[in-house]
Amino acid sequence: MIHFNPQTQTFNLVLQQSHYAFQIDDEGRAVHLGWGPRPAGADDADLITGTNTAANLHFKTQGGFKQNPRRDELLTFGDSNQHEVSLKVNFQGPPLSVEKREPMVQPIRDVRLRYAGHKITGDAQPGLSPTIPPRRWDPRQTLLVFMEDHAYQFLVTLCYRLTPEHDVIERWCEFKNQGESEIVIEMCSFGSLHFPTGTTELTSVAGVWCREFMTQREQLPIGTRVLETRGINTGHTTNPFFLINRPHQAWEETGTVYFGQLAYSGNWRIAIEQTPTFDIRLHGGYNPFDFELKLSPDEHHRTPALVCGVASDGWGGASRRMHAFTRDRILPHPQRDTHLRPVLYNSWEATRFDLSFEGQVELARKAADIGVELFCVDDGWFGGRREADAGLGDWVVSPDVFPDGLEPLIAEVHSLGMKFGLWVEPEMVNPDSDLYRRHPDWVLHFPGRPRTEARNQLVLDFGRREVVATIFAALDKLLSQYDIAFLKWDMNRYATEPGSVAGKEIWLKHVEGVYDLIDRLRRNHPTLDIQSCSGGGGRVDLGILGRTDQVWPSDNTDAFDRIDIQEGFSLAYPARIMEAWVTDVPQHYTRRMSPLSTRFDVAMRGALGIGSTLNKLDDDELAEYANYIAFYKRIRHIVQEGQLYRLARMEEFGASVVQYGLADQSEAVYSIVVGRNLYGSYRPARPLKNLNSKGVYRLVDRHGQEVHRASGYELMTLGVPGDAKQNVGYSRTLHVQQI
Repeated sequence: MIHFNPQTQTFNLVLQQSHYAFQIDDEGRAVHLGWGPRPAGADDADLITGTNTAANLHFKTQGGFKQNPRRDELLTFGDSNQHEVSLKVNFQGPPLSVEKREPMVQPIRDVRLRYAGHKITGDAQPGLSPTIPPRRWDPRQTLLVFMEDHAYQFLVTLCYRLTPEHDVIERWCEFKNQGESEIVIEMCSFGSLHFPTGTTELTSVAGVWCREFMTQREQLPIGTRVLETRGINTGHTTNPFFLINRPHQAWEETGTVYFGQLAYSGNWRIAIEQTPTFDIRLHGGYNPFDFELKLSPDEHHRTPALVCGVASDGWGGASRRMHAFTRDRILPHPQRDTHLRPVLYNSWEATRFDLSFEGQVELARKAADIGVELFCVDDGWFGGRREADAGLGDWVVSPDVFPDGLEPLIAEVHSLGMKFGLWVEPEMVNPDSDLYRRHPDWVLHFPGRPRTEARNQLVLDFGRREVVATIFAALDKLLSQYDIAFLKWDMNRYATEPGSVAGKEIWLKHVEGVYDLIDRLRRNHPTLDIQSCSGGGGRVDLGILGRTDQVWPSDNTDAFDRIDIQEGFSLAYPARIMEAWVTDVPQHYTRRMSPLSTRFDVAMRGALGIGSTLNKLDDDELAEYANYIAFYKRIRHIVQEGQLYRLARMEEFGASVVQYGLADQSEAVYSIVVGRNLYGSYRPARPLKNLNSKGVYRLVDRHGQEVHRASGYELMTLGVPGDAKQNVGYSRTLHVQQI
């Protein structure tokens, strides 16, 4: 619900369990009042009136060096510039109020936004929204607050879209140049957020390739903490989400936690500042590094969304809200009978570039025998791609690999009851390719400077419309010619020498090009599924998730490393999008051995995939794979659609214990994996969550054997017995069924 009090000019945004309020002050500024959980027992009539608030004070600076900055809903560079800002603009011409004889200082870098009205609508969309509808697409209330810099006829619309059932607000801005001179925006966040004083414990993730999503917690200092990526993809080093709470006053299921994510896949920045007066604010949006956004007269720009909310039930409650919001309001709704993710087999580790019709058919038959539902051929099927140094950009089936095209292989895969998928990397080109030989100027580069190759490839300039159009035509033809149900969309390097016809706007234009390319392909091929992969977890965010069905969190499939990777991933993203493979041992990168049970128990926590060399497995091993896959299919609906509870984390417990449970409390999945074990230590059982206290549950293993029976009350107080003294590598997954 959105409520406006015209007497005090106060806005109240009321969600299911939280509130957000701000006020227009005496000088027309939009000033933040409060944000947090609603008190117990509050109803829709309980609102902040705005009659007794600091917003009516002018926040005048007292003394030359004493700072008491306003908590503006959008912090701008201008009359206050000692702290971080969300918007910085260069006005190229003179303001309307200045006489022409007055000497001009160019450009004028001062934004003064004043309230010019508001409206409530049900059809607003943030910038770069996908065209494919999500599962739920019913209208939601959006508050549009019009703010204007009258001196330059610069209109800024502050947008607030509410999803009350998940306690989520989407913030974004719309800018319009209504003047006669060009405007250059050099710093642009999607919104400013303000937190209660003392909210200084930040949870985020950090990492590198093959070690993504490592959870880190820290206390914010006085000053600014920046999470960012300077690139055209989301990045491996961190991810655009945050959890923030008062130190030592939040844990998995307790305490007030504020959360947020950016729905954007490149050059992003989240800056969290604690001022010397202990005010805490956040700016999230485009990274100002090498950034520029030009608005000609009558031109406008709409930013993507900063998705934010607050939970009163700890980090777990924040995660569950983000998961549910992503499942309901972000992920594209598939045009097929089931929305559950299929069990996938990918042939990369089995064959690499040694592809042939006969070899793929042999793998496909064994994959079908063990219960695989989607068979994906990875790199090497196209152009001159016999190794990693040629062929990227030439998206035509290679007659050297498949002399009769893909039809015979696809027909065989379909006859085995599976769907067919392919690997692509549309944003890249090898210098040894027909595309590059025809258009050497179609890559990011600065004329006269070296062109840095990584993985023998260069980045296509998606600032050129003709480049995006050419890649679209090639992929659209491929998908029209063959019955391809799935694309593994890879992106295997960072940008260097970002020279483009788009200038500094290339960071944004590349993302726009990728989004447009995927949107158009999905419109033309509505049953197509796409996986976002960027050398592992380098492109995971709500922007790309509006266009793809699952993501690849890491190239590292080591089961023990995956525990930490997947725990960090789960802080923001739901299990249904997290593809997790079972692969050969020793693992390709770590060279570590792990039991098959551990590999499956970790992988079954997401969308299960198989990457093993099936030709090397004997009949007994293949039977084990088939048994695990059959078990996963019995619990898949709970893992992919259920609510996640992190019952114990590796950092505190030496083991990772998770539960997925259906909202109606009828079924759950209990999963434990021991990753560390000190001799003489004791690991108490972890109580389960959200069961029917008076119900009776049977716990069933993958063989269908009942291993325990207890009431919901006992399981939620005493936990599951039998895991206390198990050693490293011990794991099990149980199906919890109410009887």
